[in-house]
Amino acid sequence: MMFSERRVIVVDQPISREQLLTLLADSLLADGLVKDSFLGGVLAREREYPTGIDMETHAIAILHTEYEHVNKTGFAVAINRAGVAFQRTDDPEQQVKPAIVVLMAIDPTCEKVAIIQSLFALLADVDAVNKISEYSPAEIAKTFSQAITTR
Repeated sequence: MMFSERRVIVVDQPISREQLLTLLADSLLADGLVKDSFLGGVLAREREYPTGIDMETHAIAILHTEYEHVNKTGFAVAINRAGVAFQRTDDPEQQVKPAIVVLMAIDPTCEKVAIIQSLFALLADVDAVNKISEYSPAEIAKTFSQAITTR
């Protein structure tokens, strides 16, 4: 199951970006979708290529790491009510507080570009992001499952 309510985390208490990413990565690890090395790969890639995306009306973050850390494609989603900050992709000196953070575990059988395009289509509209942010974990998993294309 690519999306699961077990891998939807609502962050409503202040935590660090690393703590948020650890929670997401641990949920993927618990379901056997990633290797023990996954979190380290994500953190290293985030330092090199920040993932906060300013969409003008809101912000999102979409993270991943190399295939070598992944067993099977799956996703973890955080609803970032605590306002955990991420450096911007286009200007790492600036930060955004993404409403939704998506951690992707992508195996080589999936088309990463198609996944990212479908994520952008789902999360481009601030009204949609606000609605998703209020959904239950089961509704969030269902919404992402229906919207995301892996090929």
